[in-house]
Amino acid sequence: MQKRIGSSIPLLFVVLVGCTLFSKSVMPLRVHDIHINGQDSINPAELYAVVGEEIRWHNDLSTPIYLGFLSVQPMQQAGCERGFKTWYGAMKDIVRIPAGKCVSLCFLQSRMVQYNIWTNIANPVHSMSPTAVIHLDEAA
Repeated sequence: MQKRIGSSIPLLFVVLVGCTLFSKSVMPLRVHDIHINGQDSINPAELYAVVGEEIRWHNDLSTPIYLGFLSVQPMQQAGCERGFKTWYGAMKDIVRIPAGKCVSLCFLQSRMVQYNIWTNIANPVHSMSPTAVIHLDEAA
């Protein structure tokens, strides 16, 4: 019995140290949910977050929508992405969000990110949302 306890202590130590060292870089600090309920309904339309926190865009509509970032390449400094990569591993500037699904990113640089939602990509002028904003600050 004592031999089992003695051999499991180093294993327990490795697991605890591994989780402590690597969990901060893999897991986002906090998750912010943005819900899209229509062309003019992005909630919240202005979001304040800290670098490294996960931002999720939820399509609450019954049809697909498109999310596009304005005048910035936010994906160059992004992590924990879901739904933003192509088959070849490149990041998309405009991403399709299927009905009832979500996409997410963790921005790794402080900045202001502006984006729009399109409910009909074939008619982008008339289906574009007002511009929404995410303010990203360094952790305090």
